[in-house]
Amino acid sequence: MSLSFTYFEAEDRLLVLIQPGGHQLWLTRYLTQSILRDIAALFARAVPGEGIPGAGSSEQRIALEHRMAMNEEDLADQPGHGGGMKFAQNSPALPASGSVPLCTGLDAQAGSDYASLSFTIGQQNITMRQNRPGFHRFLRTLALCAEKAGWHIQDVPPWLTQSLLAELLSTLPPLDEPDASHDSGLPS
Repeated sequence: MSLSFTYFEAEDRLLVLIQPGGHQLWLTRYLTQSILRDIAALFARAVPGEGIPGAGSSEQRIALEHRMAMNEEDLADQPGHGGGMKFAQNSPALPASGSVPLCTGLDAQAGSDYASLSFTIGQQNITMRQNRPGFHRFLRTLALCAEKAGWHIQDVPPWLTQSLLAELLSTLPPLDEPDASHDSGLPS
């Protein structure tokens, strides 16, 4: 399953494209907040590991699961898989007025190995079901789009907005230590 998001300032909405199926829908700021606050909380409550000694608190487990999903560790064993999150260099044109339906409601379920989200559009429901790492990436991408739109969504769980930059930077060598592989052969 593939989801794409594009913010259109003129509409103050996110255009969501869902593949396969070619479904399109508008997602409002209000429903985006509901996903990032309420559905993310439902998802976090279903994090595996409850009752396992040494597994940590539910907050620790969901934060770890999120970091692993962002590192795409679940994709490492899948040969030929092109990766999880991708960012396009360009966005689609603004759809013609009235050609894309507005999402008017949401329904969600979460388990120890999946999450599903149903978008209500008129009398129709479009349901996406993903494994937990895929749903983490969906939530993170949605949070980034909402931030880029300047929506200032309130009460987003800390595990969803944590910066992964410090963790990445901690793996880099210090700049003030010489690297033996670049020895010029000149005496010091």
